[in-house]
Amino acid sequence: PAPAPAPLEVPAAGTSCNAAQVEAPPDFCGKDPRTSCIGKWETKRLQTDAALKPGLAALRKPGCFPHGITVSVLGLYRSGSTLLYNTARLWMALAANGSMVGGFGCPEIQRIGFGKPGKAAEHCSIVCKDHEFKDGADAARVMLMSRRDPFHSVCSRRMMDVFCQSGDPPKLPEGGVDWKKTEAMKRQCLAEPELLKVETVTQCHIMMDMQADIYRRRQSGGKGIAYDMQLEQYYAQPQEEVRAVGRAIGVCEEALGNPSLVELIVQMGDELKRNPNGDAGVTRMHGVHSDEQRKTQCSNLEEYMRSDADCARWMDGKGSPTAN
Repeated sequence: PAPAPAPLEVPAAGTSCNAAQVEAPPDFCGKDPRTSCIGKWETKRLQTDAALKPGLAALRKPGCFPHGITVSVLGLYRSGSTLLYNTARLWMALAANGSMVGGFGCPEIQRIGFGKPGKAAEHCSIVCKDHEFKDGADAARVMLMSRRDPFHSVCSRRMMDVFCQSGDPPKLPEGGVDWKKTEAMKRQCLAEPELLKVETVTQCHIMMDMQADIYRRRQSGGKGIAYDMQLEQYYAQPQEEVRAVGRAIGVCEEALGNPSLVELIVQMGDELKRNPNGDAGVTRMHGVHSDEQRKTQCSNLEEYMRSDADCARWMDGKGSPTAN
């Protein structure tokens, strides 16, 4: 049988952490003592790939990883935020397996005491993902963002059936929502080109406002965004993006420079797309959309988005906050 992964070393005296005893949502990876934030596919690789040993040894050296780090991932909807979350999760889990928790929805990081001297969670790390700026996410020492070509984000929202649902729904005379009329209005919105054009531009501005709000509020607190991952750039140079994420959360250059370790994390991203439901309790991965779906449901959306000057400028800037 394949040997089990080498046990994680305690990185330095006094930096141990029992993540199972830390206050965190019960569905977070690492919270259940029988599980960790390393998934099944990743565990198998650790058990069978001897080439990973030098990189793991570097990552687990005292001082290579900032134990007690708090990381929040606030990606735009359908922008690669789950890939970003998992890239950060795996860097952290490889370094601090039993000493971290992670999941969707950031808890009260500051009150719980992650990374705070004298607290039970002082040396426990956390990575959490959300789409909205909340106090829990803002309390993280490191905040990561994700973005992609705005057309693909808006198209994904169209395929997720969130178009034509804004505003107050019509009411029945006796009270309550008139669902029959609501559905008729939605069908009309999706069927009539001019109404769909207005809705498409509205969805673009929802995404723009979301990005601007996160940047504005984070910067007003003097913290900033540690790294903003552009999804198309990840697809073009995944190894460089994996290193950039690791660097943003404080991984040392020796570990970042180990090609086998970086390639493991890149291949984890490939596995997410290939098998999205394989380990969803750890990865929080969801289904992915195909090019055929985009062609069927989003054929006119790019033209509609470019009819709005602000949205067109953001598209030309590939979703960059500086173009927003």
